Amino acid sequence: MVKNIKKIYPRYFEEFKCIGGKCEDSCCIGWNIDIDKITFKKYFKVKDPEMKRMFQKNVQNNERCSSEDIDYGIVKLKKDKRCPFLDEENYCVIHSNLGEDYLSNVCTCFPRVTNKIDDTYEMSLDVACPEAARLILLNKEGIKFVSKEESIGKHIISAQIDSKIKEVQNSPLRYFREIRDFCIDIIQNRDFKLNERLYILGDFINKLEDQFNNNLEDIDKFISTYNVKRVAKEYSSEDINSLLGNDNMNYIIQMNFFIKMLKILKVDKEVESITFKKYTKEILDGYKIESDKSINENSNLYIKAFEEYEEIIENEYNYIFENYLVNFIYNNMFPFNEILTPFDSYIMLLMRVAFIKFYLVGLYLNGEDNNKEKIVGFIQVFSKTIEHHKVFLIDALAYIKRNEFNNMEFAKNLL
Repeated sequence: MVKNIKKIYPRYFEEFKCIGGKCEDSCCIGWNIDIDKITFKKYFKVKDPEMKRMFQKNVQNNERCSSEDIDYGIVKLKKDKRCPFLDEENYCVIHSNLGEDYLSNVCTCFPRVTNKIDDTYEMSLDVACPEAARLILLNKEGIKFVSKEESIGKHIISAQIDSKIKEVQNSPLRYFREIRDFCIDIIQNRDFKLNERLYILGDFINKLEDQFNNNLEDIDKFISTYNVKRVAKEYSSEDINSLLGNDNMNYIIQMNFFIKMLKILKVDKEVESITFKKYTKEILDGYKIESDKSINENSNLYIKAFEEYEEIIENEYNYIFENYLVNFIYNNMFPFNEILTPFDSYIMLLMRVAFIKFYLVGLYLNGEDNNKEKIVGFIQVFSKTIEHHKVFLIDALAYIKRNEFNNMEFAKNLL
């Protein structure tokens, strides 16, 4: 008898179904494909002569295996980074000829994400999958969560926290669920504009770190008494004062920061996605970026474009960004997903959102049609490129900390 376990997941999770060969950005193209040990052994016991020949030719042991449940073996990709088990219509011949039971853990699970908090399994989807991105981002009502007891099936645990163990009792992880849930509440509070919510989130995490250092026992009280409205009012007042002073340097600071991020990303050399490379060329044309001098000369163009696009997002598409943020916070164990501090996690989340907007504004300047499908399509490609890049996020955080940008003043510039 299959044992039922506690599960929490967004409502969209039950709606997901892989569309296989119809997918416009297949997860079987452009990524390394890992094989767990059990599946690896099964491949070399198949009776079908054609499939056996394909496995012998295209599957090998992984000398850099990190877990037998994930990457005991690897698939040898073709020169175009295409999985050799895809047919001409992008359907998996392993699935077609042998059935789902012969898919590896990774192939079965993606884009599903599973984390375990105490005795509860938290399930969600990765926005890097086009079909998942549509389900996650296009719900105007926002992401709602469901709690059930049911079987779990094949899965890979991405991250795990046990808040009851002795080692956690004197650390902020003891309050992980309360902190993470409050972060989601902030982002889903539609009484405030999206930029206000992002500022409030940063202020909350910044002050939360002080609370960690002062009195860990008062975290619950700190969360329950945190004044969201007061912080939003502070942000609005500062924003008005900035406008009255004609302080448009924020846009120039943003541009210089994003150009540096592009250099760290090394799109031409280290990004496989042809679509992302195409987007990058289009935004550079849109911004008319030729040199540092051209950035200053075109500052009025940027200011106008950023302001116009912020209005478009706030009036028409803020729910897309809200859903992106909520899903990220939920399935990445935010704000404990970066190497060092919760505030590092905040700055890196803000960097992602600002980088997405930077690209979208560039496409807008280059004459790209502005609609929700295009925005969702770009966020999917961006996530598949950035979140699965080998070193970009590590190098970006190192640059931010080296230049002392990990503070609320810099956060205001990005907002």
